[in-house]
Amino acid sequence: DGGDEVSGEGFDPEKENFDTVAVDCSKEEQHNDYDPNDTSRLDEILDRVAQSAQVAFDEVQYNVEVSDSSENILPPGCDYAKENIDTSKKYDVCVVGAGLSGTVFAERTSELGGNVLVMDVRPHIGGNCFDYIDQKTGVLRNQYGSHLFHTKIEAVWNYVNNPRSPPWKQWYHQKYGIVNGTYVPIPVNILTVNRLFGKNIQNEEEMMEWLESVQIPCPKCGCRNGEEMAKSRVGQELYEAIFETYTIKQWGRSPREMDASVTARIPVRSNFDPRYFADKFQALPGEGYTAWFEGLLKHDLIDVVINTDFHDHQEHLEQACGSIVYTGPIDRYFEAKGYEKLQYRSITFREERHYNMSGFVLPSPVVNYPGTEVPYTRAIEYKHYLHRPSPHSVVVKETTSDEGEPYYPIPNEKNKALYQTYKDLATDLEKNGKVMFVGRLANYKYFDMDKALENALQLFYQKNWYKFYMGEQLVKYKRHIDGKIQALQEANTHTDRCDHPIYTGEFGMELRVNVPWAYHKTLHSNCRVQTLGVKGSQYMYFFSDEHTIVENTQRKYAVLPEGNPFRSDVVHMEDFPHDTPWTAPPFSDFFRRRDIYDFLQVKPLVFISNKYVVQWNHKHPDNFLDVEQLRELLTYLEPNYTIVYKRSTAKSLEDVDGAELIMEEKDMIRTEFPTVVLYDDLQQGITNVEDENLLLFGIMSLADKFLSVQGGTAVASSFFGGSSTIFIADGKELQFGDYKYFHRFSDADVAWTHMDTEHKWYQKVHKKHETTKVKFMELVKKRL
Repeated sequence: DGGDEVSGEGFDPEKENFDTVAVDCSKEEQHNDYDPNDTSRLDEILDRVAQSAQVAFDEVQYNVEVSDSSENILPPGCDYAKENIDTSKKYDVCVVGAGLSGTVFAERTSELGGNVLVMDVRPHIGGNCFDYIDQKTGVLRNQYGSHLFHTKIEAVWNYVNNPRSPPWKQWYHQKYGIVNGTYVPIPVNILTVNRLFGKNIQNEEEMMEWLESVQIPCPKCGCRNGEEMAKSRVGQELYEAIFETYTIKQWGRSPREMDASVTARIPVRSNFDPRYFADKFQALPGEGYTAWFEGLLKHDLIDVVINTDFHDHQEHLEQACGSIVYTGPIDRYFEAKGYEKLQYRSITFREERHYNMSGFVLPSPVVNYPGTEVPYTRAIEYKHYLHRPSPHSVVVKETTSDEGEPYYPIPNEKNKALYQTYKDLATDLEKNGKVMFVGRLANYKYFDMDKALENALQLFYQKNWYKFYMGEQLVKYKRHIDGKIQALQEANTHTDRCDHPIYTGEFGMELRVNVPWAYHKTLHSNCRVQTLGVKGSQYMYFFSDEHTIVENTQRKYAVLPEGNPFRSDVVHMEDFPHDTPWTAPPFSDFFRRRDIYDFLQVKPLVFISNKYVVQWNHKHPDNFLDVEQLRELLTYLEPNYTIVYKRSTAKSLEDVDGAELIMEEKDMIRTEFPTVVLYDDLQQGITNVEDENLLLFGIMSLADKFLSVQGGTAVASSFFGGSSTIFIADGKELQFGDYKYFHRFSDADVAWTHMDTEHKWYQKVHKKHETTKVKFMELVKKRL
């Protein structure tokens, strides 16, 4: 993440139209100069690099002290770290590695009240991001290479601005490369091309025309390697001037040996933009990365132990830890299996301390060396960052090799196949829920900093998201929502009151009519809207200027209030008037915790609402998803979705007509689908019916896909956007076509299934249910 173009910052090949998939090109016409066994070009370049290395290391620099990074004295980065594990303690989670991924799991777990042990084999926290004040020059510098944070992901940006840690400062990174003795902007832009090739390109259109004129298309089967991919993007001359030798120096291998994704990640600008990254959020931690890590890990529930190898204590920790988050090398974890080790590129750091240098040695924080003139890939002058003044300076020059600490996974076919072997072992181990493999080394994958954070947060929330709605976390959520309600009320400066009628009928009817009617008044009336409701209605009217609960009032069947926007006593109709005082409240936006919602999108939440009641004086339940149907649904959904299953809730949210019966589906779900969250578990300990309904709206706001059965929950499920799929075997909604207007509740995509197009009201229930079941499953598979 230090501005190294092979690491792909600011560029995602998966989102571009590049075919980087390994395919069979044996029948494709080969390029005339393509010979996979010809290493003469590689040998020539490596010889020139080796010659320049000897010259560079023999140079004598006036008033410059030269050393390597192994001589540095590294502080721990915090004053609370220990060097021994307390073997008397038990932990909810043990985290192996105090870098980005491990720190996320530790910080988030402590936020939920869990006890955490964080350990690292290094003598400090912060992983490769670790920085410190250089003892000889007073310059804040990194130990393991420059790290520059940038992201398009707002949820990640919000996370790094964690109140536990010092604030971040905006920083737009720019750098140069030395090509043929000339400084040129990196990444390539219009100025780079003009300087190198004597062009006079003036705008983006001309740049695109030039690129198209030099690009060498890949074979029809797709780009087979890094060389073909690079030439398809920048052509032969630019490839040789900037990318070929740099890639060889970086990887020790010809681009022909590398996966096409390596050079597909290289950013190329078609304008004059000098910034290395184009992301919306670009910043550096104001007091350094280590201070940021220190703040996140400073918590009474987190123990930090450094200079400690997990594998020396693995047997003890497997007993002392509820679960283990492993961020170390995956091949080291399974070393006892005897497989070959994965290959990495490492970095050797040559450090130059320039004393009495109040200015700068380099023209930019980072300078790249794409040629054979020097062995380095790049040089970094740290006091450029955030323009920190110092009478001295530190310049660190980087050379990559196959020996040393693992930095860059080498993406070739051999390593891909070997990693798959390790991944299969990890996947089997993860099934028992004890160990989770997270991060760069554990997944043998290079992550930009923001992607590493996103990946860790996604994995954490997939496993723990629902805990943010239980116990003390629900209390915090309630304070947050109550604060938003108070802010809405205070924002209304009107003094006159206007009343709104109470409705004590069915929950679904109130939600369809009375609630949007009241919300419309708050938007279009010059008054303070006063609403009334039965127990459990407080958060239904979150927008009200003053909502009063009418005690000792129970729900029962009732016609709609006079003057209502449906202009009817009942809700059953194909549509209601459009020129009417009715506006659906933004339930989803108001109750949604955006951080949780965003990090769940890798496996989006599906909310399933079921019921099992006898209604309308029938002998048997009509509308329900039975055990076998639920098993089929969950089997289909579980691989790709996060799932919440709810049947029954606070009686204030139930339609009044019907008695709850026993159905043993929850035991089946706990046994066969342990990742499914049962709503019953979330309700444990809640005694206030208002909190019950707050919980319901909070959880539903995280979902975009809803499966429900006829009744009030089908209504609620259509108020949260996304798609709402409704199971109905019987009910007036079929007779009168109510569902045709449900899309108006939130622009939801609403669909439903029923027995046949010619609905007959009193057909036998069991026959109807079996017929409907097949159609519902077909509809679910089509929509999800």
